[in-house]
Amino acid sequence: MEIGARLKEAREAKGLSLEDLQETTKIQKRYLQAIEKNDFQVLPGKFYTRAFIREYASAVGLDPEQVMEEHKNELPTYEEENTVQFSRVQKSKQEAAQKSRGSSRFLPTFLTVGLVVGLILVFWIFMQSGSDDNGAPADSSSSDEISVPAGSEGSGSEDPANDEEEQEESGEGSGSQEDAVEETEEDSAEEPEEEGTGVELSEEGSGSFPMHTYEVSPADDSEVTVEFSGNVYMEVQSPQGGENLVTPREYTSSDSPVTIDIGDKQELYIKTGNAPGMTVKVDDQPVTFPDPELTTQKLLLQMKE
Repeated sequence: MEIGARLKEAREAKGLSLEDLQETTKIQKRYLQAIEKNDFQVLPGKFYTRAFIREYASAVGLDPEQVMEEHKNELPTYEEENTVQFSRVQKSKQEAAQKSRGSSRFLPTFLTVGLVVGLILVFWIFMQSGSDDNGAPADSSSSDEISVPAGSEGSGSEDPANDEEEQEESGEGSGSQEDAVEETEEDSAEEPEEEGTGVELSEEGSGSFPMHTYEVSPADDSEVTVEFSGNVYMEVQSPQGGENLVTPREYTSSDSPVTIDIGDKQELYIKTGNAPGMTVKVDDQPVTFPDPELTTQKLLLQMKE
């Protein structure tokens, strides 16, 4: 018996319709029909085929790993798609290396021109300075006599009382400046530091399609950003099983980034069929998949007050 017929038989034995199974697994009905007919070409990708079959088997009470092992000869592999993704990454690296070499060739020329301009500027400033010193007008008074304004006599050290008053006033001014500096430092020390967004793994999932729970302490304007390095099937709901915040479909690197405003949401549920091909962040804090090699994984982000 083929794997599609076996899954269909298990579904009918449980009295489930395709609509019921679609509601449980969140897999579109046309994909479920394709699985039952062993028509895997209809599904969005080879690694999604394996993920959907695991989900189907689990929903109808079968052991997903046992089903996959017993029908492994019928199932497609995704080595070919991984090769395509690797080629795209290699192409991106080659383009980046070419740009880097172009910048390296341009840099010495830029530095040389900058050095020449700097030397010219220093020489011009030096010439201007020398011109000012040589061309300064001579003092019109060559006499050794010093003209003292009327009433200024006796204003020196002959009146010690005035000197003491001036010193006291000067001291008071210095004291005021010191007090102001101390008050400024105290005010700075009292200002509380702003707390950033916090992300902490509270529960790590297990099995072939694990769900990992994170506790998130978001800021007022926090947002979740998802970037793709290859073909990734993704669903995002708030709460789990609730409203779809993005269209459930296969995303590519050209769709990056997908941004979701947290707002007043209590939790976000992210389901993917290619975890290694995507990066999830809350603001600048990464939300990692604990198993970096497992393709089918889920994230549940719970917002703390």
